Amino acid sequence: MLEISNKVKEMYPNIKFGVMAINITYSNPNKENFLFLKNSVTETILKQRPEYNRQEKIKTEPISNYIKYYKRFKKTYPVLLQLESLLLKSKGIPDVGITVESMFLAELKNLLLTAGHNLDKIELPLKIDVANGGEHFYGITGKEQVLTKHDLFLSDNIGILSSILNGPDNRTSITKDTKNILYFVYGVDGISEKQIQEHLSDIKDYVSSAFSDLKVNSIDIF
Repeated sequence: MLEISNKVKEMYPNIKFGVMAINITYSNPNKENFLFLKNSVTETILKQRPEYNRQEKIKTEPISNYIKYYKRFKKTYPVLLQLESLLLKSKGIPDVGITVESMFLAELKNLLLTAGHNLDKIELPLKIDVANGGEHFYGITGKEQVLTKHDLFLSDNIGILSSILNGPDNRTSITKDTKNILYFVYGVDGISEKQIQEHLSDIKDYVSSAFSDLKVNSIDIF
């Protein structure tokens, strides 16, 4: 399913990727079950970090692994900002659909960068490559995004699906009606297969709390 270019292996030899494809067909999700789980996980995250200090947090894994990647491009890790919105501003996960909220919830818990895509809009195979700089695609908001040289990006036969620095595309974005979903984890240097596996398992559990007919078609770590 995933082709990794030689350039990726040369420039980022220790990076890992996680891919999970799921299918849901049940038309009436159990929103109460999911909301209970969402609130429970959120409360646990808040209790684990009663006195938040950014300077101390960025020294801990896995945040420190992503900070190192983003720092080379003079960028801030977005999942860190999402965590701080919860901890410091009490801003929870917005109502954007259970399958997307499940991904955000797992990101806050495990702090691993994840992109979600509508699998029905993807034309396989998937490919990971290193940007030359200047490649472009339309981001999740519909705004044109230009890739930064040496950033990692995911593409299919049609175009770019996401990059680490620019996030996911608009073409394959997940809606509340999406039934076939692809979750993709960018595991930068220092992130283990075990961490990725557990992260994907959390996403699966969160989604299945609302969709009892969830089917996992594949889970692969590269």
